[in-house]
Amino acid sequence: MLNFDGLVQDILQRRGKLASKDGQSESAQDYSEVWSTLAAYVNACMEQKRGLHLSSFCKIGWILSKKMGKGVHRPCFQFADSFVRAYLSQEAARKHAAPTQGEPCPFEDFNFSKAAIKFSNQLTKDQVFTMLRTIISRLGELIAEGKEVDISLGDVGRLTCQGDRDPKFNFSAALYSQEGLDAPQVDESSMRSAPAFRKGPTPEASGLGIQGTAAMPQEEYFQTQPMQATMPTMQEEQSYQMPQTQPVTGMDSGSPRPVSRGLSASNSAPSFAGSKLTATQFKREVAYKEAMDRHIAAMEAHAAEAVAEKDAWGHHVTDCLLQERDEIHAKKERNHMNLHFLQHQMALGEQKRKEQRREDIEAASAHDFPKFSEVHPDEMKDFIHGQQARMRQGLDEQVRTNNTLRNLAKQKERSMELSQLHANREEMAMLRKAELAKKAYDREALATAWNSEIRMKNIWKAIESHNKVASHPPQAVTI
Repeated sequence: MLNFDGLVQDILQRRGKLASKDGQSESAQDYSEVWSTLAAYVNACMEQKRGLHLSSFCKIGWILSKKMGKGVHRPCFQFADSFVRAYLSQEAARKHAAPTQGEPCPFEDFNFSKAAIKFSNQLTKDQVFTMLRTIISRLGELIAEGKEVDISLGDVGRLTCQGDRDPKFNFSAALYSQEGLDAPQVDESSMRSAPAFRKGPTPEASGLGIQGTAAMPQEEYFQTQPMQATMPTMQEEQSYQMPQTQPVTGMDSGSPRPVSRGLSASNSAPSFAGSKLTATQFKREVAYKEAMDRHIAAMEAHAAEAVAEKDAWGHHVTDCLLQERDEIHAKKERNHMNLHFLQHQMALGEQKRKEQRREDIEAASAHDFPKFSEVHPDEMKDFIHGQQARMRQGLDEQVRTNNTLRNLAKQKERSMELSQLHANREEMAMLRKAELAKKAYDREALATAWNSEIRMKNIWKAIESHNKVASHPPQAVTI
């Protein structure tokens, strides 16, 4: 099962030593710091009961659900749609597309500048963006290839995949305990990482059949060479095992291919004869030897691929030359056929011109043209009279046409004047009616105001005269 360190080593092996913009090469420490930065960013958002949205990877946060009449926050993890479509199986995609129960918390978009400044020590925004994109892309490729993956995201949880293209994220028990929830049961056997070292090669590596021409089998080598190094104890052997060897792949593609070992052992390889080595040094020497063997195998793979590319290029150049030669031959054939066709057309044109000239000569010889004779004076006079009559008739027709057009124009102008006059009369009548209506309204308004004014004056007079009347008893009138 591949952990994060194995993922970083795989990325470095595939990418090689690529220099960044400031001239510094990417190292395993930089990738680890980028992943730690992501974990710290997620942890900070989770503490504030908010979520983090990384558009190329996932959404991780909280879901608010009701339990016993109270709101309970439950951690949730959801892969991004682009990641699901690119790397997960169809069954896993349908499973992850199922809606979650509860109300999601507010999510914050991943800010690369904030991550570089606040949650990292010495990383820049570009480094965080580039390395995080590389990690996520390679992680998705491993999941799509059916690899077993177990990667820890700080104190938040672990991302695991059992090779079925259906990854799962298991939150840590601390997050559930903070909210008073019971952590779900997780199979510990599926989260067990691969040992760092292994004493012997794995069965997969032994089945590759990779062996140099000058190298001898491992058992015979250790039997013939005098080993004076102090062998480790059983406890040390269990803690220091050789790493799992993977099938040799080329630097340009991740597909395994057979490699022929035609190179002998290098002079720089470690020698175990006549030296006293500690357990750690012995394991380092063995690891160095296996690493050198893998490096030589990769070099041979590149050499074989270069030879194959050279042969393919040679065949391609030969095919291009043959094709060019065929095209030149076909072009010559087309030019030759076009020349014959043009010559045939020229011969037909010449023959047609000769036949036309012969027909013209025969037609000219069939009458007595040219023949010049004077016209009789009577015929000339009749012709002139006819021309004058036709001229007079044409002039009369022009005069009648002009008179007709002039009359039509006058009639049109007359009708327009009548319509304009009628419109003016209607407008004047309308204005007169409006003025009369306005005068009547003003007259009525003035009369109403006048009457109200007179009534008010009468009321005031009555009030004043009532105040002036003396209060004395009425006298009896004698009759």
